[in-house]
Amino acid sequence: MPDTWATVADVLTYAKVTVDQDEVLSAQAVIDTYVGRLPVDADRIGARDQYWLKLAIAYQAAWQLAQPDQFERQDITSTGGGQSTQGTETWLTLAPHAAQALRRVSWLGSGSLHVRAPGETSDGPREVYGDDDGDPGTWRTI
Repeated sequence: MPDTWATVADVLTYAKVTVDQDEVLSAQAVIDTYVGRLPVDADRIGARDQYWLKLAIAYQAAWQLAQPDQFERQDITSTGGGQSTQGTETWLTLAPHAAQALRRVSWLGSGSLHVRAPGETSDGPREVYGDDDGDPGTWRTI
């Protein structure tokens, strides 16, 4: 079970920025609030989604270095002088490339998530027909 979806080395590899473990953990916490999944569930989340989460954290950790006020910001919807500023829901708190990676995470894109049950493999579709006495038509519960 990993503590984070990404490591310090991943940030250097993908974002070309040097960070420490505390900065990765800070980025992890931000991404966790968006995805609603924790690394403790890694064995129940597919490799493709884990890859996108790793990229999201790597990009978020690099971006946060240049955002010294990241935890003090407020959502701004208008300014004085008759000008209006409208951003996305995440524009002040989420790195642009992290947002792109998160859009590829299966349960964020479709609104649904299949979390495998403990012991369920990802090697392909589960066999729903038993092979009792060699009869492939015998039904068994999943």
